[in-house]
Amino acid sequence: MKILENFIAAFSVLRGSKLRTILTLLGITIGIAGVIAMMSFGAGAEKLMMQQIDKIGGPSMFGVYRPGHIRKNGRWQRNTSPHHLEMRDLRHIQEECPSVEVATVERSHYINFEVDGKHQQTYMRATTFEYQKVRQWETEYGRFLADTDMDFWSKVCVIGAKVWKDQFKGLDPVGQEVGISHGGKNKRFTVIGIMESRGDGLEAGRSDDNMIFIPITTAQTRFGGRNHVGAIMARAKSPLLVEQAMKEVETVLTRNHGGDNTFFRTWSAKKGIEGAKRMIFIIEMILVIIASISLIVAGIGILNIMLVSVTERIPEIGLRKAVGAKSLDIRLQFLTESVLLCLIGSIIGIALGALVGQGFAQAVKFFWSHIAWPPVITLDAVLISVAAGGTVGVFFGYYPASQAAKMTPIDAIRHT
Repeated sequence: MKILENFIAAFSVLRGSKLRTILTLLGITIGIAGVIAMMSFGAGAEKLMMQQIDKIGGPSMFGVYRPGHIRKNGRWQRNTSPHHLEMRDLRHIQEECPSVEVATVERSHYINFEVDGKHQQTYMRATTFEYQKVRQWETEYGRFLADTDMDFWSKVCVIGAKVWKDQFKGLDPVGQEVGISHGGKNKRFTVIGIMESRGDGLEAGRSDDNMIFIPITTAQTRFGGRNHVGAIMARAKSPLLVEQAMKEVETVLTRNHGGDNTFFRTWSAKKGIEGAKRMIFIIEMILVIIASISLIVAGIGILNIMLVSVTERIPEIGLRKAVGAKSLDIRLQFLTESVLLCLIGSIIGIALGALVGQGFAQAVKFFWSHIAWPPVITLDAVLISVAAGGTVGVFFGYYPASQAAKMTPIDAIRHT
């Protein structure tokens, strides 16, 4: 009951000095808004990262590639190994790696895509029918590449949503012939499907929606490249089995290539997530610490205001003590005022921080139209902000409250 009475009394005191209360609230509001905005930035970055990871297939994804340069004896050197990733590697991985759910290969080329005389520069990805399962990516219309397309080196292609909109203006392209030019060779292909839209990626112009997909065997026979593939992409049976699946794949590749385990490199979405989260956390904490400086400044302001309030209310303190109020009651009363002031400022600051977060997302969209930055306000951010506000109220309000509690009734009344 005393707590409720303290809050009612504190609210009456704050309402009685509106201008002073508003100016004091301004400091704590700006501080909390800064904390919320910075945490929103970090949460948005993490959500954006997870969206990108989901686009490539999720945390169970990993891959193997042959880099152009490798680090040897502390120096970067050109990868001169005679070994390359091959189709047989894919077959052995599928047969001999129990932790691998599904795997595929890919080769990417920059191509000229032509429809009825209209040309567009885009990317061609040569792969297998398992690509759909690895990436967990369905077709919007038509179908994806099939086993028979691989076996007969079929000149068929599946196009991305952006290519469909740009080149076909939303009309049905299935069954139409298109031209694909690469390496001085121009071939005619038949469109058999359109992929679901995955949205723009972080890198302008490299959206999955701007891709063309053809059978890997067709690319090898029509555009050259022998039996080599650019990369092998795989999905572990669960995120917990990613490391085991990668070891199994490395074992197969090392055996297939005469014991050479230096010509290829591996990557995993899981490691990428962990590394990115650490980096985002560090950046977020630095920004939060910087934003918290304004909270300290606001706390000093509260300390000054509460000291002024104690000085102004010395007669009231003496009267209350004279009629039986204990030092603890006086201390709690002033602490309640300080904490209430900070909590009100925190609530306003949370709302302001959310608006700043929205504004940041809009600014990113304005300057980088291909990036859809998600404004995220988490429950953790709200709770931390409220706790920070309460802590500031207690820490900076304790000294003035103690000064008020130490007064004797006679000295306080005499001060009148």
